[in-house]
Amino acid sequence: MCKSILLLLVLCLTSVYSRNVRFQVLSLGNKVQVRIDGGSKYTISRPKTLNDILFMSVVKNLPDAAFKYYYIVDGVREVDINGKTFERTLEKGKSHTYTDFIGRKVTVKELPAFSYPAEKFKYSVGKKELFDDSYIPTIHITGSKVNDFMANPKKYKENEVTFDKVYFYFKNGLSAVENVSATNKNRNTSKFQIRMKINNDSVYGRTVLKLRNSGEDPLNLRQYIYGNMIYNLGMPSIKSVMVRVYYNKQPFGFYTLQEEATSKSFIQNEFNANSEKEVDNSKSIGYLQDGTCGADFQYHPENMSYYGDFSTKIGDKTRLVKLCGALDKLNTKNEKEVKEFEKKWFDIESFHKAMAMEYLTGDWDGYWYATSNYAIYDNPAENTKTTFKHYFITQDHDETWGVGLGETHNKYGADFPKVSYKTMLNKKWNTTGGPTRTLVDKLIAGSPALQTRFEKTLTSIVKYMYNPSTFDKIVRAYMDRFRDDMIWDFSFERKYKGPSDYWDLDKCLKGYDETKVGSGLFTLKSFMTDRANAVKKEFPNYF
Repeated sequence: MCKSILLLLVLCLTSVYSRNVRFQVLSLGNKVQVRIDGGSKYTISRPKTLNDILFMSVVKNLPDAAFKYYYIVDGVREVDINGKTFERTLEKGKSHTYTDFIGRKVTVKELPAFSYPAEKFKYSVGKKELFDDSYIPTIHITGSKVNDFMANPKKYKENEVTFDKVYFYFKNGLSAVENVSATNKNRNTSKFQIRMKINNDSVYGRTVLKLRNSGEDPLNLRQYIYGNMIYNLGMPSIKSVMVRVYYNKQPFGFYTLQEEATSKSFIQNEFNANSEKEVDNSKSIGYLQDGTCGADFQYHPENMSYYGDFSTKIGDKTRLVKLCGALDKLNTKNEKEVKEFEKKWFDIESFHKAMAMEYLTGDWDGYWYATSNYAIYDNPAENTKTTFKHYFITQDHDETWGVGLGETHNKYGADFPKVSYKTMLNKKWNTTGGPTRTLVDKLIAGSPALQTRFEKTLTSIVKYMYNPSTFDKIVRAYMDRFRDDMIWDFSFERKYKGPSDYWDLDKCLKGYDETKVGSGLFTLKSFMTDRANAVKKEFPNYF
């Protein structure tokens, strides 16, 4: 009888404490332990093949039920950004943690998404783990030249330096790439930007990635917000994710990790997905142009210097010129011709979405205001021997919602968000972007039908995404999610001091609805609200 009771007790204990759990955590310390339910401590070790900031070990015979745990680093219990202790919870049935980060209470959190009645861009692989919004990846840059590069970026100007190794830590794993070529720009602020070119390898298929920061954006989220909106609009779009960055175990900052629209790896991931949403490397690559300031679409086959503001990234300019020829011949008042043009030469739908977003956000550094910061690409999947279907792709969305908006583009002062898009049609521009906006004037203002189509797109974006109720809820969720890393971003002294650091932590945390930009005229929220309300007032029949 006693033996039976003892056996039953052993079986019960075995079933209650039978879980093996892999703990994985990022730490800048030397020794990491985990304490389970306030009881036993277990050492978490660095993987033998990886001498970096990742600690990972399997702990056996842990409770099958959900349990609480916390980490201890070099003998000291972890605390949050405010210096308070906390515990994490591992749910029942989980055999591993996600990649925790010492001092951050929340490892994974699903964020609300902008919703729009359109499918995601059908040729794209999507965000994948690289741009998973539920997790904040950590990037650790290492190398013998890295410290000097971070402290003295002006010394390198546009010259490349080699990062020996860069580690990208995601919620379920990591990518470690070697011999990464890096350049820097926008050194007017301490948080300068870095472009990384990954040689002979990739991170989830990307070979060019940028660490972007907008020194003029107090919230530092404008690019991230814009990117998520255009992704959910179902147009070809660069992907972004917020990341914390370290170098040689020193803090560098809270950045937007972003792919580059004019890179081959972006094109492969955005246009060459197979049915399983993986890149099909057997598919052909089209011609890719980088539209820099002044690049427009008039037809001048006898004067190729006209197209000098297009920087060819793949192929040559022959297909671009043919597109301009087809556009020049197009009778925009003939619906049959427009339909054929869209099928064979240019995706009007995604272009209308792109222009609606530029107008709604006051993106003065894009095509409509400056004929700049876009790519133009022809998709072989839709090409014929004589026609080439092109797509318009926007990038660099930092000069938005009032940021950097000066007198060159703003002739209306505080009323700028209330001005109709119609004031920007068939206009002779006197800006650095050149005198014409050919795509706008032909494909929006070119006929009543095209203009009505654009207005339907514009008002639909306001109805589903760009209205105070929806927009406010999502952006505040972003701010809540990123708050700890925003605080961390201002908690350390950077080795490089830029001449124009605009904001402090208080202005950052109030960057959505209190801190004003654009000569002190707009907050992000006020700009969005005024423009959305102006669209509703101008087009009441659509609401």
